[in-house]
Order: sequence, then structure tokens, then C-alpha cells
Amino acid sequence: MKQLISLFFLCSVITSASAQADSVKVWNKWCAKKDSFILYNAGNNQIQVYSPTLKPAEIKLKSLDNALRIGKPEIKGDTLSVLAMPFPNKGKTMRLAVLHAKNSKQIKVITFRCDSIPRLVATFGKIKGNEAKRKDILAQGILSVSFPGSLYSYPYTIKGYTFKISTPKGGATIPVKGFFITNDVLKEINAAPDGTVFEITDIKATCPECAVRTLDNIKMKIK
Repeated sequence: MKQLISLFFLCSVITSASAQADSVKVWNKWCAKKDSFILYNAGNNQIQVYSPTLKPAEIKLKSLDNALRIGKPEIKGDTLSVLAMPFPNKGKTMRLAVLHAKNSKQIKVITFRCDSIPRLVATFGKIKGNEAKRKDILAQGILSVSFPGSLYSYPYTIKGYTFKISTPKGGATIPVKGFFITNDVLKEINAAPDGTVFEITDIKATCPECAVRTLDNIKMKIK
């Protein structure tokens, strides 16, 4: 009987520990897919941890490899956050241990991988490519920014741009502040003949704690 009780107690402890580990969620705030466990080389990475059973103050994070460095933890609401910096040249693995703060017992280990960040590009709304039907162009409301082929999602926004168009009846150059495609721009596009190519130049983008950067021009043909 004592053996059965001991076995039952051991199974209960293992089941409880496993359930707690499964309930602890870890992700990079600036990765669009939360369960991908990607850190971006030369990017902004903020590892966040949430548990429905543990308070943030009851959790401790520890890097297990030289290829991963983490900053001082911060607590906001029910989430624990640390800045993370990958150094892939210092090792092949980047493991992060989630521990109990009181006794340093391990709850779970997350293995991150490193990815590079492609060049930031601007697009005319959701249009891909350099030509589109007039009605599709007129349906767009903003200039968008993205990192093509990447899950990196740090919040860059357009701060301003210049719209340029030339037709047999004349041309226009319209400076715009912000990321909206203004009515003046849409009027010029609507009045232009089929086959006209307009250009978006001097595209300025920025992000929190970032310097303003200039993106490549956009050229769009009206079909």
C-alpha cells in the first residue's frame, strides 16, 4: 500500500510539473508567429513570458548559452519581459531556461533560432508588384511597410513621401506627411490615362527609438 501511495504521489508531482511547464508561454514580441521561437540578428527582440498559474515575480529567466544574452527583466501587468540579443557566432544553440524564482527549479527550456532581417520596403497599400488595375489602386488607403519573406514585425511606419505623376495633360508633384494616400493623390491617379506610371519617392520611415530612414521608391503602372 505504501508503495502504491508513493507511486501515486510521484505521478501527481510529475503531472503537475508537466502541466505547469505546458502552461508557461514564451515568445518574441516582435515575431509575427508566436510559436516560432525566432530571434533576429541586429534586430529588436523582446522575449515575453506569461503563465496563468505563476505571477511574473515568481518566474526567473536564465540564458544557458553564450550565443544568447538577455537584459534585466521587467514586469508589466501579467507578463515578464526581457530584451534579448543573439550572438550566433558564439555558438549553435540559444537556450533560455524558465525557472522558479524562489528555488531556481527549472520549469521549461526554450531553444531559439536566429534569423536575419531583410531590407524594409514600402508598398502601395496591399498591392504587390509594379502595376495594377485603376480600381485596385484607388481602393488603397495607406502606404504599408514590411520585411518581405520575414516574420520580423517591429512597428515601422511611414512618416512622409512625395507623389509624382506625369501625363500628356501635365504633371503633379505632391508632398504628403504621414502614411495616408490622400484625396489629392487619388484624384491625380483617377484622372490619368491607362498606362500612366506614377512614382512614390522620398519615402521616410521610422519606428520607436529608431532614426528616420529612406526607403526605395515605388513605381506603379495604371492598367
